[in-house]
Amino acid sequence: MSFSDTLTEDFPFADARALLREALSYYLPADRVSVAEHAARHRYLDNRGGGYVGRWNHEEAPYLIGPMESLTGPHLTTAIVGPARSGKTTVGQNWLLQSVETDPADFLVYAQTDEVLKAYVKAEIEPMISLHAGMGSRLGRKPKDRSIEFKRFAGMWVQFLSATYNNLTNKSAPRIIITELDACDPSGEDTYALADIRRQTFGRDSMVLAESHPDAAASLNPKGWDAGIMKLYRDSDRRTWWWPCPHCNAFSSPTPGAEREMALNYDENAPLDEIEAHAVLICPSCGGLIEDNWRRTMNRDGLWVAAGQRIGEDGAVSGTPIPSDIAGFWITGLMSPFMIGGIGGLAREIVRTKRDFEATGDDAEHRAVIVKRLGVPYTPPRNLRAVDGEALALREDASLALGRVPVGVRMLTAAVDVQANRFELLIRGWGVEGESWVIDYRQIRAETATSPADWDHLIRHVMLTPIPLADRSGRAMSVTALGYDSGGEEGVTAQAYSAWRRARQQGIVKRVGQMEGRTVYNVLPLKGMSAPAAPLLAVRYPDSQRAVTLSARTNDVPLGAFSPNQFKDRLSSDLLVQMPGPRHVHFPAGLGQLHDFYDQLSAEERSPSGRWNKKRGGRRNEAWDLMVMTDVMAHLFGVHRYGWDAPPAWARGWDENVMVSAAPLQDTPEETPAPPSMPPPPDVRLARIRQQAARMGSLRKSGNMS
Repeated sequence: MSFSDTLTEDFPFADARALLREALSYYLPADRVSVAEHAARHRYLDNRGGGYVGRWNHEEAPYLIGPMESLTGPHLTTAIVGPARSGKTTVGQNWLLQSVETDPADFLVYAQTDEVLKAYVKAEIEPMISLHAGMGSRLGRKPKDRSIEFKRFAGMWVQFLSATYNNLTNKSAPRIIITELDACDPSGEDTYALADIRRQTFGRDSMVLAESHPDAAASLNPKGWDAGIMKLYRDSDRRTWWWPCPHCNAFSSPTPGAEREMALNYDENAPLDEIEAHAVLICPSCGGLIEDNWRRTMNRDGLWVAAGQRIGEDGAVSGTPIPSDIAGFWITGLMSPFMIGGIGGLAREIVRTKRDFEATGDDAEHRAVIVKRLGVPYTPPRNLRAVDGEALALREDASLALGRVPVGVRMLTAAVDVQANRFELLIRGWGVEGESWVIDYRQIRAETATSPADWDHLIRHVMLTPIPLADRSGRAMSVTALGYDSGGEEGVTAQAYSAWRRARQQGIVKRVGQMEGRTVYNVLPLKGMSAPAAPLLAVRYPDSQRAVTLSARTNDVPLGAFSPNQFKDRLSSDLLVQMPGPRHVHFPAGLGQLHDFYDQLSAEERSPSGRWNKKRGGRRNEAWDLMVMTDVMAHLFGVHRYGWDAPPAWARGWDENVMVSAAPLQDTPEETPAPPSMPPPPDVRLARIRQQAARMGSLRKSGNMS
């Protein structure tokens, strides 16, 4: 045996032809197979635990074929409007699969937050890579090539990013995916507009896929589609889905506003179980009742029709689609085969949440069902266009006095609006099922933007000065939660954050616990978020780059970021409640004489787009903003979800309420409101700081926080 034979046997060499073949394969033209066709050939699903397991089957949701085919078509953008559990997210996943295996190009994938994005990659993308050898074999082997945020495949890379302003302005790629567009909030900017710039250098070889629930739309009227996914759909070729009736075979559409709309029908006054059992679709052509089990068959024979085209009852399509660089598709919950409970379950939830809204005045859950399960823009059922200040003034109650806590109040929240030379303070009391009372409203003169002493005085005064109970027992109730504006005049934000830190060091600010995923503090800087689809309320740490869970344990200042439009919708609805009870707002005598209070409540009006703006004439609106902020703090402390038979310690009856103090206070005649205007003497103040610290410790132990 020769030396060369031994070398070849012990040290085998790679096949040179195979190496060359693989290298040259990357220079071959892309396989022009569509995303839909590639998914049908190669996509595998493994939704164990009740979901579908097996090869991709277009018969499950045929309406997804159109959006997938548009990704390799002549358009520059594909926009998909749709509810949860409709399959719209899988369109982007199938696009990634097709690109990696047949048509490489770099990708940017955006989601609303880092947490959502990481969960998406772990739950959806990484299992998809493991299931498909074509993806797994092309994935880089180095750790930096297979991280959560970045994955390098042969001939391309995919970067997963939260939709922040910096991430949307400092990256470029020919292909971009935006998941849940309406939930993204890059500092109030238009997410799609920022992303669109990122692909401009790639010209018509680029594509943006945006999908979302229609959260940002103001109503079903296209005039209100000026933000988010419905804005893209408005500017697109506006495709709607049409399917044949199983009785007469005439084509109609489950999309609202279609020329022949197949609508969901149920008896709105029936018991919920009956609504769920008997909900049907109605054919607009023959009037036939169509049960849930027919939807699968109708979907198989369905087709997309663009604006500019017309479809006859026989399914014949004529006309030319309107010219647009955006291919727009509107999926509704009536089309989805993945909807839990089918159309009966959907009808039940629509009626249940609407009844809850009519009983409580809170339409948040009803809105969520319409937008996220039905997939339709939400129109508030009540007229929330403006508040009638004169009508509210007539509701003043002579039995209620400013600066007194009336019977029925279980908890106090305070809000402060910051002006150039003063603080505006409003204190509001909360009772069973969200009934509320205005307790106090006044101005506090100060050099607010520049004076740390004024800020410290404000927080001490509000949190450590109990308000007398109206029962003349000598007892008083302390404020449970204070929220204050952290923006406005120059220097306000820095002072607002610094004052919070100092109050935390003094033991006035307390971290109470967690509720609904938010960290709850008794004192919180607030900021309204301008994006129409901003979350109702989130507690963030804007001066920290660390994780939220870590920041909550440090001295980083939390910020209550809330949606002004949604809270103003709710306040306007509450002010319409005429009779005392759930969500009714009570006004004490003399309130109208203070700083044009009721004029300020009517200083804004709701535009057709859903935004609240000042009316012409420049009227002040501080009282309106303060009412909103007191509601924000009440929501943070969970007033909307209390079981009033056994509420938290800070919301119990006066005899058991940890915020009620038996410490003797100098009483004044009930008909003479005398809210304290100066902080108590130092020795009394120190005693109350200790008392408040002990009280908040008891609050954390006995509170019903989850």
